[in-house]
Amino acid sequence: MLLWKHQEENKVSKSDLQQAIYKIMNQANDFGNKHYKTNLDNEEGIKQPTSLEAKQSMRPFILPISDRVLLELYSEPSTDDELEQRMQMRHQTLSSSRRHCVIKGWVTPTGGTRLTRSGRKANVWQLTYEGRLRVKQIKERKGQ
Repeated sequence: MLLWKHQEENKVSKSDLQQAIYKIMNQANDFGNKHYKTNLDNEEGIKQPTSLEAKQSMRPFILPISDRVLLELYSEPSTDDELEQRMQMRHQTLSSSRRHCVIKGWVTPTGGTRLTRSGRKANVWQLTYEGRLRVKQIKERKGQ
């Protein structure tokens, strides 16, 4: 609809506009077909090119976010809610990164709970020995 309005306002012929749209659609299809074939059987098992692109676009941020979580937990054991507030992160991002740290063996629950902003009980998370070693590596890498 916007293109037709643009066509009317700028006195572009309908034929030229249709050709431009056709060209754009073909370029998008060519890109999609090429990209899909390239990533159809990639090593990560991701079949959809958009899913692979999303994963690859986040790859540079996963480790730094996890590192930030570890550094925050190094200062004091915390709930996800407390970390979200201090780090100014969305729940999904924070809990996913903290879960990554749990899977890696860097973080574990203390066994205690604290109340969240909504009044619910939440696990308090702390660094494991491996997590403290990881923080040491992070600080050395950062030159602290």
